[in-house]
Amino acid sequence: MNNKLVLLVALAVLASCKSKKALTNQAPPPVNKVDTKALEAEEAVLKTIDGNTNTFNFYQAKASASYKDDKQDLNLDLTIMMEKDRYIWMSVTALLGIEVARIMITPDSVKIMDRLHRKCIVTDFAYIQRMSNVPLKLANLQNMIVGNTVFSNSVQKSEVDTILGVLAIYTALGTQKQNTFYSPQFKVQRTTIAEKDQSREMKIAYNRFSHSGTNTYPDKIDINIRAEKNVSCTFELSNFVFEKKREVQFAVPSSYEVVRP
Repeated sequence: MNNKLVLLVALAVLASCKSKKALTNQAPPPVNKVDTKALEAEEAVLKTIDGNTNTFNFYQAKASASYKDDKQDLNLDLTIMMEKDRYIWMSVTALLGIEVARIMITPDSVKIMDRLHRKCIVTDFAYIQRMSNVPLKLANLQNMIVGNTVFSNSVQKSEVDTILGVLAIYTALGTQKQNTFYSPQFKVQRTTIAEKDQSREMKIAYNRFSHSGTNTYPDKIDINIRAEKNVSCTFELSNFVFEKKREVQFAVPSSYEVVRP
C-alpha cells in the first residue's frame, strides 16, 4: 500500500469513527474501552510520517541569514555542519567574509565564541530554552534544520486531524502543544510550539525544498519566536554536502573572556 493510500485509509477510518460517534443515540462506551480502529488509524498515519523522515549522518550547508529582534536587524552568512546526535557547528561571517562568531552545540553544552568582543559564552541548553521558551535539545535543533518533526509524535500524546485537507498532528509537550502540518508527501510544512494559553510561541515554516535521494531538505526556513525576546530569522540554504570531509574546529583562544550565564 503506498503512502497516499495509507493516509486516505487511516483518515477515512478516523472520520468514520467520529461520524458514528456523532450519529448514534446509544449510551457512550465505558471509560476504559479503547477505540481500536481509531487507534490503529492514528498509528498508521504516525508510522507513515516516521517512514518519510529525512535522514542524515553528516550534513553541511551554506546559509544567508537575516535576523531581527527588538534591538537589532542583521544580515549574516553561515556555514552549518552537523553530525547526527553529536553536534551542530556554525561559523558566522559578516561583510567581506570576516568571521564574527563560531557556535558549537553538543548534547550537553552550548558554546558561542564572539570574535568581535573576544569572549566565549559557555552554557547549557537552558540558555536556548530561555530564548525560545521551548524545551529544545540537540536532536530537536537538528530536526528543525533538516525539516523533521521537532518533537516526536506518539499515539499516547498526539492527535491526528485534517484542516482543509492538510494533515495536522497535535502533540502535547507538558504545558505546551506542538502543532505540525504535513505535505501530501508527509514532509513537515510548518510547526507551531506554543504555551497552551498562547502567551509565548515559536513558529517554523519551510517554504522551499531541495531533494537528495528520498530526503527533501528545506532550503528556506522562517523562524519566529515570541518569548523572552521577539525574534524573527530567515535562513536561505544552499551548497548541501552529506559526506564528511574534515573535522570541525572549535578552540577558544586563551586571551578570550569566558562567560557562564
